Amino acid sequence: MWTSLKKMAALEWAFFKLSAIGDLQVPFNLGLQFLNDILWYLVQIVLFEALYLHVDQLNGWGIAQMRVFLGVLFTVDALQMILFAHNFDVFTEKIVKRDLDLLLLRPVSAQQLMTSQKLQCGFILNALFASSWLLWSLSLLPGGFPWLRSGLLLLVIPAALSIFYSTRLIFNTVALLITRAEHFHELYFTFFKMGQRPDRLYGRGIRYLILLVIPVGMIASFPTRVLVDPADSLAFPALLAVASASLFVANRFWHWSVKRYMRIG
Repeated sequence: MWTSLKKMAALEWAFFKLSAIGDLQVPFNLGLQFLNDILWYLVQIVLFEALYLHVDQLNGWGIAQMRVFLGVLFTVDALQMILFAHNFDVFTEKIVKRDLDLLLLRPVSAQQLMTSQKLQCGFILNALFASSWLLWSLSLLPGGFPWLRSGLLLLVIPAALSIFYSTRLIFNTVALLITRAEHFHELYFTFFKMGQRPDRLYGRGIRYLILLVIPVGMIASFPTRVLVDPADSLAFPALLAVASASLFVANRFWHWSVKRYMRIG
């Protein structure tokens, strides 16, 4: 297993270098892309800053906790844009063109090639902005943030990223079964938009849906709970459990779908 992980990490590093060379050839696009994303960040920030001009709390969270929530959301989103967003965007197109057939013949993971072959290195600027906002917002928490707990960031952010990856993989893998699955791609982002708001703002039925069925509500809400509320003893194990279960289900669904795809093809 360790050998396989080292092989995958080496391959991912090679992908990163190739992608960086390609992205740096057009630096103007990187700057324009960063500007567009900063505008999206500002829209989210202004929305909640405006809300908290009229209320002190939203279901137990004040403005300080909400800023941490946005920092987690921005950071996870920036990392997924770097690592696998482009690959999922063109996933269905690759299936239609039968590119997967060639990838299955190579002595490396076809899943890795389909989901992380092209990295978008320009989004590193987004990640720097997002992580800076997150650290700044943590420093403004009432009573301060015990920086000895900052190591939790190295656990909760990867866990949230794993949930993002797994849920997108499940929705995109449907393309192996029905070929044209663009609407499933759009459906995923409909659910993800619900995950861009704290889960406690929703009713019980929707919370059940976005926390346990399609756990996009875990991506930002539960890492924030771990960081801002040490008394919430269930948030951290729940986040790790859902991340592990999501990866397991996504991988099993991928392998089952590939086998079916090969029999039909």
